[in-house]
Amino acid sequence: MRLFAALLLSMPAFAWNATGHHIVAYIAYQRLTPATRARVDALLKKHPDYAQFAKGAPEDPALRARDVFMVASVWPDTIRGDPRFWDDTRADAHPTPAIAGFPDMKRHTTWHYYDTPYAPDHAHTTKQPPPSALSELPRLIREISKASDELAAYDLPWIEHVAGDVHQPLHDIGRFLKSTGKSDAGGNGVFIAPRGNLHSVWDGAAGNDSSDAYVIKYADEAVAEYPAPRRIEKNPKKWIAEGARLAETSVYTFGLENGTREHPVTLPDGYLDNAHRVARRQVAVAGYRLAAVLNNSLR
Repeated sequence: MRLFAALLLSMPAFAWNATGHHIVAYIAYQRLTPATRARVDALLKKHPDYAQFAKGAPEDPALRARDVFMVASVWPDTIRGDPRFWDDTRADAHPTPAIAGFPDMKRHTTWHYYDTPYAPDHAHTTKQPPPSALSELPRLIREISKASDELAAYDLPWIEHVAGDVHQPLHDIGRFLKSTGKSDAGGNGVFIAPRGNLHSVWDGAAGNDSSDAYVIKYADEAVAEYPAPRRIEKNPKKWIAEGARLAETSVYTFGLENGTREHPVTLPDGYLDNAHRVARRQVAVAGYRLAAVLNNSLR
């Protein structure tokens, strides 16, 4: 989990950090059927950035394939800082040249989340327009089952990544308060003492160590603590609704304030411990669900 993890250390917080995404991917990879595993391994070899995914990976073929799958799960965050790709959310952005193997060169930054409006003090709200995780994750899952190998190879890291993203509760909600008159953008606008924002607190709730030893140990412990249910929910829209409810009950537990840089919010005692517990469950569930949709779509 070498190259992309190192790149992310110098980039702003986006979703689960590289560690969180690697844990989700590791759990999912262990639950893929042999046929699905062979299919995802073959698809990732056709991805234009396969050489980057595999850089520094073990020589053993099975471990190498697993490692590539894990690293690929971070690729949609990595391209935010990649000059080959352009920010399609900016009116003044200039499209970058097309590269073979990519259907487009957009960064698709809005695909990572859906900010379900939440107004605890009855503030005015607005809905996030598409494209978003709510529109794109179901589309990608439908598409990969019938797409060409080239398109499926592009879609796979996005499915891995966004499936992980929406199990970070702050990727499913935007809190509106009368005092601000706008969304907090999934906690990015909530300033936390001593520094940083609420979103970054939750991004790192599963840890910051991307080594194989840490990822595997954490994943195995999370799976043991939160075993897979008999029925695994495969509807991403329900994942997002569930995440929004979780944010209401387990994230915004510090009152109706966003704080400022000069006067940040002080989180209550026990808040971080609870965030770590929630994250442990969420990465396990995300891994189970990612495996289920891939087994269903690529069987």
